[in-house]
Amino acid sequence: MKFSVRTSMFILALFILFFSMHTTVSAQCKTVIKTGIKKLAPYTHNGQINNVNIKNGKVAEIHLSFYKGLYYKLQISSEKSVGKISFRVLDENNVEVYNSMAKDDNAEFWNFYSNSAQDLIIELKPENNTDSEGCVAVLVGMQIPKSNNPIRNL
Repeated sequence: MKFSVRTSMFILALFILFFSMHTTVSAQCKTVIKTGIKKLAPYTHNGQINNVNIKNGKVAEIHLSFYKGLYYKLQISSEKSVGKISFRVLDENNVEVYNSMAKDDNAEFWNFYSNSAQDLIIELKPENNTDSEGCVAVLVGMQIPKSNNPIRNL
């Protein structure tokens, strides 16, 4: 199958456009992740990058594992185009453990102590159900227990 020079140039232009758009999205998400990692202090980042692209105000889920005997910080970071993100944390039985919207808390993070090894589900939802699209990152920080730490046990 032969393509004319004009057709070949058009296909090449489409590929360049596609890859440049993909690079821009990736670069924006990297900024969101770097900002979130800085907010984890004094916790140590666990090294995993958990991000999702949220579209049209739809709920997204991320499944994460936590080990027994550590303090954790879940940090939610998002692009400005997505706006404020509310999040819920559910256990393996879909029982709500934490809700950032409860008591007008509206937090970007949640600190907890894990009493057992467990898998948790983090549900992410933009507060304003707009037609926006963007990157949301869930970053996990860990800390070895210290005595007299007033964080809620889970």
